[in-house]
Amino acid sequence: MRIRKLRNRLLLSAVVISTATALAYMSAVSLVISGQYLEQSRGQLRKAATVISEELEARQNALLGASRHLAAQHNLGTTIWYLSQYAGSDLDRETLQSTYRQLAREVREVRNTTRAAGVAIYDAAGHLIAFTRFDGRLERMGFVERDPDPRLMMTEGIPGEDNHDPVLKPSPLAPFIRPELGRPLPTKADAHYALIDDELSIETYVPIMDSTPGGKATARQVGLIVMTHDLGQGFVHELARRTDTDINVFTPEGLRHGTLAAYRKADWRGQPEPAPDAAPALALNEISIDGTGYYQGLIPLRRDGQPIGSIAALRSKAVVEANTWEMIRILGLIAAAIMAFVLPLAWYFSTSISRPLTTLSRIFRGISDNDRATVGDDELVLLDRATLDYELADLTQSFIAMNNAVSQKIRQINDINASLENTVNERTAALIAKEQESRTLIENSPDSIARYDRDCRRIYANPAFSSVAGLRLAELLGKRPSEVPGGSNAEIYEAKIREVLASGRNTQFELKWHNREGKELCSLIHLAAEVDTAGSVTSVLAVGRDISDRIAFEETIWKQANFDSLTQLPNRQLFHDRLEHESRLADRSGRSMVLMLIDLDHFKEVNDSLGHDKGDVLLIEAGRRISACVRASDTVARLGGDEFTVILSCVDDMESVERIARALIDKLSSPFVLGTDKAFVSASLGITLYPSDARELDILFKNADQAMYAAKNAGRNCFSYFTPDLHEAAQKRLHLSSDLRGALSDDEFSIHYQPIIELTTGRVCKAEALIRWQHPQRGLTGPLEFISVAEETGLIVPIGDWVFKQAAQQALHWRKRFDSGFQVSINTSPAQIRHDGSTLAHWPEYLAEHGIPGHSVVIEITESLLLHAEARINKKLLGFRDAGIQVAIDDFGTGYSSLAYLKRFDIDYLKIDRSFVRNLGTDANDRALCEAIIVMAHALGLKVVAEGIETSAQRDLLVAAGCDYGQGFLYSQAMLPEQFERWAWSAGETAA
Repeated sequence: MRIRKLRNRLLLSAVVISTATALAYMSAVSLVISGQYLEQSRGQLRKAATVISEELEARQNALLGASRHLAAQHNLGTTIWYLSQYAGSDLDRETLQSTYRQLAREVREVRNTTRAAGVAIYDAAGHLIAFTRFDGRLERMGFVERDPDPRLMMTEGIPGEDNHDPVLKPSPLAPFIRPELGRPLPTKADAHYALIDDELSIETYVPIMDSTPGGKATARQVGLIVMTHDLGQGFVHELARRTDTDINVFTPEGLRHGTLAAYRKADWRGQPEPAPDAAPALALNEISIDGTGYYQGLIPLRRDGQPIGSIAALRSKAVVEANTWEMIRILGLIAAAIMAFVLPLAWYFSTSISRPLTTLSRIFRGISDNDRATVGDDELVLLDRATLDYELADLTQSFIAMNNAVSQKIRQINDINASLENTVNERTAALIAKEQESRTLIENSPDSIARYDRDCRRIYANPAFSSVAGLRLAELLGKRPSEVPGGSNAEIYEAKIREVLASGRNTQFELKWHNREGKELCSLIHLAAEVDTAGSVTSVLAVGRDISDRIAFEETIWKQANFDSLTQLPNRQLFHDRLEHESRLADRSGRSMVLMLIDLDHFKEVNDSLGHDKGDVLLIEAGRRISACVRASDTVARLGGDEFTVILSCVDDMESVERIARALIDKLSSPFVLGTDKAFVSASLGITLYPSDARELDILFKNADQAMYAAKNAGRNCFSYFTPDLHEAAQKRLHLSSDLRGALSDDEFSIHYQPIIELTTGRVCKAEALIRWQHPQRGLTGPLEFISVAEETGLIVPIGDWVFKQAAQQALHWRKRFDSGFQVSINTSPAQIRHDGSTLAHWPEYLAEHGIPGHSVVIEITESLLLHAEARINKKLLGFRDAGIQVAIDDFGTGYSSLAYLKRFDIDYLKIDRSFVRNLGTDANDRALCEAIIVMAHALGLKVVAEGIETSAQRDLLVAAGCDYGQGFLYSQAMLPEQFERWAWSAGETAA
């Protein structure tokens, strides 16, 4: 009876415990899941807010980057300044309109690239100049012209259509156009939020700077770039897709765009609305929309500290609750399944425990009732029955099995002990071999290795250490580094060891020191702390590697990067570093810094005549002479070629500057002995002062360059200080270059013709074509004022081609109408001949196409071109000869006159320079030179033309000397073609 009660109690306990456990588990898991879903929703909202913030910041940075790129474009500032200055003026309206259209197209390209909603450019007065605007369907672009009232020119179309050159038409001012931004303009780049046409947008301001307006050297703001990006429906849908939440964009008036249309106004319930000056922060709360609960993350947007709108990320609570109840239902099913499994299992275990006990209890009770001392055979049979052979039999068998297992474990332990002993022996032998291997590596290592105890005394050193130190091992052990090898650097080494002993942290450093022979070495040293089992530092292991060769190599590389390999003077890179350093020193000391730019005169002739090797020797000696004229604290640098610079630091008086400049001129004008040869050069020197002439170093260098060229123009072998007049001349040259670019297309050039007379007959048989420029402001301008600028800018090639074709057509006209043998001479520039293009090569083809005989034109070249003639120049001259075009050498006698090139090249005419003709009647030397040139030319089969004949006496002397042709004011100045015809052929007379 008691056994049955025990069984029932066991069964009941199992049921109660399993039921209570299942219920507790379901409750706990439900709470955890509910909390996890809630936290997951909040985390998703925070993540969505992060994505939104990053996207807003990325779009702001994209707009700022595109605006800065547009503002940095070359000539944008000049264009804005030009349009603001000349809008409404009497200038060519077509040019202004073209500039406006080009600017509008560039603005549209920027908008298409950045996918912005709008781009606008304002001038310094806040007037709108050009704009583009995309409203999601149509793209509008145009400009606002003030003549003087604003007039809008606009076109509209669908983005992506092939509309490269749209037609802009007058249009009324649309509401989305801000023609006036107001002043003052923002002076710094800025990105902010704004309400534009009731749209919440990102708006950026980037100023446009320019340094040229008004001739000022400092940069000034000439305009502003305004870019906008709407936070519209596309923005909302993209963020909703990326964040897997509902996104709504609110303005102060309410919902503007969103994926949850029922949510009309931002709800700050449970959160305070953002204060005007508070930093933007994410607000998390729970709200209800039409009876549906939502978790909300609300991001406030501000401008100038004032709320301007907000962006809400929302997640429905219904989704979270549905997921929670679904999980609870699943857990209930799991608990029910567990109960269905636990009850039969509990019944099985309670029965298996109670059944053998019941049987034994009945047997013992029967023995007690019958007063028997032993159990009968029938009871033993009952105990042996398979149905009752449970725990008691198992207990006996388990005891026997345990005894066997213990014996087996003892045998296994003995086997393990034997195996461990063998392993220990093998490991010990391996450690001994490893130690021997390590010792061999250390003893034979090329790195120096030493060990120091806590007293910094050396307790071990390998052979490499002894070799580097130059000492025996006995002399090294037991010594501190400050004792052996000793010295100040050894004391630094010892201090580093003590730091490692104290801190236990490894360190690495470079150390220079001297060995026993006094040779300086550099080692890379690594100090490693060695600790005992208690963690205390017992010693320090020092490993040093000799890096002397690497340091020497690095010094060589540095020297190659900063010093000129020929003269060993600082090169351009080091010069700029020194210039910046000296300018800072001048600012701190309040004294001046002087920059000199030196260019060797006639150095190219030395190279060409004596060879580059001798030229290099001259440059080396020139560097020595320049260095000898300045202080050791000053800087002498070679920038390249034959250009040197001198930086004089901390200058107190200008007398010393002028004394140094004169010394440099004198030293460099002295002859240079180059082996068996002597060379004579001079120097042109430009001087400028910091900070009085300029504070910006690039402008300072330009000042020195302008002063140096002023010295060259003054006759060379002298020095010149920078003055504002030089800067003004450079600015005029810049403006002249700018005007020259449009002169050819604007038909501002004309050709005047000066007659060339056959001296023996007085007949007009030739003419020299001379270009003139009808400048809009300067008036009629001669070639001396603009040809050099055309050569520098490369415009000489198209201008020269135009002159050739005009003169060739004029020659054909005069040959057909007046004189079949008439010739026109055409001047060419060396830069024009040397140009790599094919323009000159096509001149013979042009003559052939238009039926113009080649001998109807004469090409005039200079002596300098033939002196340094290259193969391609020879080819062009031979092309002229093959086409029948004759060649004349202009200004003969003023350059390096040489019979060699007269023999080498097929020359037809020599033109005596006017400087010889001018003093023909008074200077016997000039007369002798002219006669010698004429005799020499005739001997070589050449004709001679004398330039600059102004008196009858000059003409008569030239006729007596046998000169063939002449030209000058005695006969006529250069004339337009109509005037030339009336002068030469109107009465059918020859010139007297």
